[in-house]
Amino acid sequence: MGECSVCGEKTMSFTCRYCSQEFCADHRLPENHDCDGMEGDEEGDRWFRKPDVEAAKPDTGTSASNSPLDSITQRLSTSVTMAIIAATSVFFVAQLVFGFRPGSFLWNQLILQPGVQEVLQKPWTLLSVMVLHGSPFHLLANMVTLYFFGTALERVMNKADYLKFYIGSGIAASIGFVLFRNLLAASGQGASALGPAVGASGAVVAVFAAVAMLYPDAEMLLYFIVPMKLKTGLYLFAALEGFNMLAKSAGVVLPVIGGFASSAHMAGLIVGYWYGKRLRDRYGSRLNVFDMLR
Repeated sequence: MGECSVCGEKTMSFTCRYCSQEFCADHRLPENHDCDGMEGDEEGDRWFRKPDVEAAKPDTGTSASNSPLDSITQRLSTSVTMAIIAATSVFFVAQLVFGFRPGSFLWNQLILQPGVQEVLQKPWTLLSVMVLHGSPFHLLANMVTLYFFGTALERVMNKADYLKFYIGSGIAASIGFVLFRNLLAASGQGASALGPAVGASGAVVAVFAAVAMLYPDAEMLLYFIVPMKLKTGLYLFAALEGFNMLAKSAGVVLPVIGGFASSAHMAGLIVGYWYGKRLRDRYGSRLNVFDMLR
């Protein structure tokens, strides 16, 4: 907790890298508190603009509508992250309305069964698994995480590349899940090792890992309570999922995390780690933690 140098509000504070004073969320950006430390710093001023990876949008000469529906439509059309969240949420509603439930025909056509023969017969399940979720909480956890980290990643990527990354990392996570489950079965654990998977968590973890590589020293609140740097959260998550995979390899099902598709998470994490490093090498000189907080 700190006190904002502008409004005096006592809340979680952000320290400006230019003037070293603390500010609330509303005044955290230099342009919002008339930062003296940025005077004469052309490079610093550029850092607080959006990166140059997106072309400037032309001025259409039309004024924005005040209609809530128009505002939502505009947000969905300009944000790939919001469009993914909306589409995934709509599909979950369709699950409930049209009977996409465990054991139903539609569910069986879309769920990822890791048996090699099943994957060969229904290869689309490597992708369709991303729009299925087992419960409202499962959906909420994935989409909230995607919102926070996806919007940050989308600011430094071309929208088409961002969508390709999300879909590609999801497929990679599915492949990782299939490979690990078949290795477990080959090790003698039998059919019990070949349970199905649902959810977009592999792709969501990839997005988180990429952001953690881009902004390793930015802080997050684990479970909205525990503050830690993104890189610390990434390493802890990798260690947890790795431990769960080792336990499953030994035939031990851990409480709570034993039901996680840790192999899918780990595959997504590896893809996100690799891609985040590539982005960091490409745009590192123009990245700043305040870009993520916009």
